[in-house]
Amino acid sequence: MNQSSLRMAWRGLWRHPRRTLLMVSMVAFASLVIILLWGTIDGFMASMTDSQVSVDQGSLKVRAAGYAKDPAPEHGLTPDALSQAAAALEQAGIERYAPRLSAYGMVKSAYGATGVEIRGIDLVRESTVTTLPKLVSQGRGLEKPGEVLLSADLGKRLDVRLGERVVLLVQGEKAPESLAFSAVGFFTSGIPNLDKSAVLVPIDDARRLTGWQGATEIAVALPRSRDADKVAAKLGGLLGKGFDVQSFLSLNPLLGQMLKIAKVEMVPMMLILALLAGFGVANTVLFSVLERTREFGVMIAVGMSPKRLARMVETESLLASAVGFLVGGAAGYLLLLVMSRGISIGTQWAEMGGDFAMPTTLYASTSGWYWLASFSVVIVTGLVAAWYPARRAAALQPVEAIREN
Repeated sequence: MNQSSLRMAWRGLWRHPRRTLLMVSMVAFASLVIILLWGTIDGFMASMTDSQVSVDQGSLKVRAAGYAKDPAPEHGLTPDALSQAAAALEQAGIERYAPRLSAYGMVKSAYGATGVEIRGIDLVRESTVTTLPKLVSQGRGLEKPGEVLLSADLGKRLDVRLGERVVLLVQGEKAPESLAFSAVGFFTSGIPNLDKSAVLVPIDDARRLTGWQGATEIAVALPRSRDADKVAAKLGGLLGKGFDVQSFLSLNPLLGQMLKIAKVEMVPMMLILALLAGFGVANTVLFSVLERTREFGVMIAVGMSPKRLARMVETESLLASAVGFLVGGAAGYLLLLVMSRGISIGTQWAEMGGDFAMPTTLYASTSGWYWLASFSVVIVTGLVAAWYPARRAAALQPVEAIREN
């Protein structure tokens, strides 16, 4: 397509501004919705997984075989198993990992008591795997034995203030065990399950409380460039029997299915939007061809080849689609940039997530791939939509076309 043909197509496009604006509006709307839907769904799903991975669970976990069926400390990793797992992690080139000892028990203050998850953490290693120990909204983090970090919501319900003492109780093998702790801080994770019923203590205190000298799991953090499922399979091979190594998504299969379904459903949604835009463009271009039959007949009569005329009609459709994409794509991406700063859904909506433990703030994604995907859909739609009108224009007979009113 030379410059003169391009100029002709551009001039022809704007000889009827209302018709052209209609085409541009349809393509712009489809482009905006495609980019906006893709970015929000992709971003919101990533927000759910990232909040769990970075704040709480890590990329994968190493646990003793059978622990998932009966999650009691005595079914966890022994000290020897901990050493073996640490050696395997080092062999796999993984440096960011942290042992944990979790138990379900009760916390008592001077004003009440409630059931909680007691999580013993390594004061040095845990902060390299998750951000939870750093999400302190009041007071400070754990620094030494005898200290406890409570969720802010739990502190309010039990009316616990900084420096006050609380007692943690767990059921031991023979009798209940209890230890007193000083509340040094309160955390807010944004994950309802944690904010409702979790307390953090040094792992050595958790061992004293439960009587178990090992750990219940090792949480592992991986860079995004590494596939968690492949690393889990490699670690499982290195450790052998007696260990259970699973990635975050394998530990949360329902969330994994949601992510797959969301990605699969994006394809028909984009196709439907593309078809709607394509039908609109095709109808408008066809109407343009019918309306300009005499004009096209004169063009053919003065020497324009049918093939060149068809290319001009196709170019008009592509130009309208390109303008529509620029307008709709820019608007959609600007909206994504605004939504990428975070959208608060409130604690009530987050709690409706149930086992998914949805964060209270969701973020849209702003990947440049959305532009490319939307642009590809728009260009293909424009070409397909212009095919029949261009073919009809090329098949015109000059004498008959000039005689038409």
